Amino acid sequence: MFIAEKPSLGKGIAKYLSGSASSGKGYIQCGPDVVTWCFGHVFEQVEPDYYLPDDVPLANNGKKKWRFEDLPIFPEHWKLEAKDDAKAQIKVIRDLLKKADVVVNAGDPDREGQLLVDEVLEELGWKGPTQRIWLAALDEQSVKKALSSIRDNREYQNLCNAARARSRADWLVGMNLSRAFTLRNSGGGVVSIGRVQTPTLALIVARDEKIENFQPKEYFVPRIHTGFWSSWELHEDFSGVDGEGYLTDCKAADSLIARAQAEGRAVVQEYESREKQQSATLGFSLAELQKVCSAKLGMSAQQVLDAAQALYETHKCATYPRTDCRYLPEEQFAEASRVLSGLARLGFGDLVKNADAARKSSIWNTGKVTAHHAIIPTGGMESRPEGATAKVYEIIVRSYLAQFYPPYVFRAIKAVLGCAGESWKATANVPVAPGWKAVYGLSEEEGEAAQQPIPVLQTGQVLPVQDADVQAKQTKPPARFTDGSLIEAMSNIHKFIEDEAAKAKLKEASGLGTEATRASILETLLGRGFVERKGKQLISTRAGRELVKALPRELTDPVTTAKWEDALSLIAEGKLTLEQFEEVQRAVVARHIAAAKSSHFTVGEARSRNGKGAATGKARKLGPTCAACKQSKTVVLRAKSGKNWLKCEACGAAFWPEKNGKGCGTPWEARA
Repeated sequence: MFIAEKPSLGKGIAKYLSGSASSGKGYIQCGPDVVTWCFGHVFEQVEPDYYLPDDVPLANNGKKKWRFEDLPIFPEHWKLEAKDDAKAQIKVIRDLLKKADVVVNAGDPDREGQLLVDEVLEELGWKGPTQRIWLAALDEQSVKKALSSIRDNREYQNLCNAARARSRADWLVGMNLSRAFTLRNSGGGVVSIGRVQTPTLALIVARDEKIENFQPKEYFVPRIHTGFWSSWELHEDFSGVDGEGYLTDCKAADSLIARAQAEGRAVVQEYESREKQQSATLGFSLAELQKVCSAKLGMSAQQVLDAAQALYETHKCATYPRTDCRYLPEEQFAEASRVLSGLARLGFGDLVKNADAARKSSIWNTGKVTAHHAIIPTGGMESRPEGATAKVYEIIVRSYLAQFYPPYVFRAIKAVLGCAGESWKATANVPVAPGWKAVYGLSEEEGEAAQQPIPVLQTGQVLPVQDADVQAKQTKPPARFTDGSLIEAMSNIHKFIEDEAAKAKLKEASGLGTEATRASILETLLGRGFVERKGKQLISTRAGRELVKALPRELTDPVTTAKWEDALSLIAEGKLTLEQFEEVQRAVVARHIAAAKSSHFTVGEARSRNGKGAATGKARKLGPTCAACKQSKTVVLRAKSGKNWLKCEACGAAFWPEKNGKGCGTPWEARA
């Protein structure tokens, strides 16, 4: 009995099992085997009310009141409950388990996929033998290979523990601290705190404040023209150079070029012309794919994830997308010819024709492969992607094909001239052979071919100074975050850390969130009105800034969550126990609750920066009764996609509406 993470995965497995297939309600019978599925997590953590005493008074919404005397809420025994919309499928699984001899966990190949099937088996009391299938791709060859390589599920217990630790930590922090700081918020709104979402919000706020407080500095770049332009080589002991290494004295710049013009000649002090090679960039992790697609296609992180997931699940033309790795196992190199042949049949024949299947680039490195390898095409396709999904597929294909092209060759030229007692430098990179860049077209040369020509020079050669000028420039603030650059920042959080010891440690393997969760974290911040989109830009709202300012540094510091991700990795490796990790989280939560009791602050309702309503700035409209608190104070917001979603002013719950538009449907968090 195979239990897949979702229907599409289950159907992908059933297609390649032996025996004729017949479909039942919620399962597929394949000869002696049966395949069924979940819908992601079909069980969830119970609400805090379950753990509170019965004598806690009820609020107007029918739930127990939020009170400081009930905090912290630390479950003695963790309790899960079936999701309402999954109860029918849980019954299907329960009935099938009664007939099963062996169960195969067919969750997605990551820690969350491991947990969501394991917790089903635990909740339904399965005690029989359990195995694990690890599916990196859903094309025929990959599925058949995985079916022949099924392992004992007990080998993945540490991975399951890591996912369970993540789930419990999120509950402990979110449920306890959101209540604690909401109770101290005189602004009246619910203060939503998340283990990853809060430091991510702090990143955006810090960037916005740095931009808005930025004071541009004017600086000057003197140049001389001797048949080509050379810029003055700055040195710190020169009068007019400030502490940040900028020439800020205009008169000093004018003096430099006046002296150069007066001398009228420049002598070649150094000339270098070397042919260099640049290998193809590595394959895509999800973060790198989101970054590229954000820049090239203007897609949000969630849109890229959705497209990559569809390429994996529906079209079966790309491998598993939620990966943090940019390498491929060396054992997979033998399949390159098959993949290339498949891509030729799928419309990439001209590019495949010039590819060398025997060329082995640095992407093949088993030692650097993590739980999943880089995102690559499978060489097959069950249905053709369309629209933005097709464009994402093409980007993945071209990245893979580039691995079979020769290096890009260019000539790096540097000339250093001496004039008026100063050094002046010119550089240029001149393309020689496009190599792998031909896969992308010459437009990808980043303008190198258009650079100024520098002739062949000899040391000691004298050149006439034909012209001179001073370029006036200004320092620029950092750019606003986009989906792509924020995902990159979350993946490389060490670049935003000042503590050198922490920076070195975090550089190794840490980040905010995971490849699987970063897009949904961003969507949560947008949905709760702490961040808004302006074109491609992500900008913090007033409520988002107020929240970051009000919270203790430890809750907004990315180092904290990045260290937690390190700890989860240690649990997955068997080097730290779930119990040890949870004990630390409980202590952290208790400490912050104690701090919250003595704090007072004001975080207003999440509004747009123009003050015209909620985060999207659209007009407010009363909607149906809230499905969470039963009060008729839900507002309708219009998202960029043109679809409505609902948010309750009373309790802060957010929902996607029912299809008929008359009530609250799926909770926002579940959809994200």
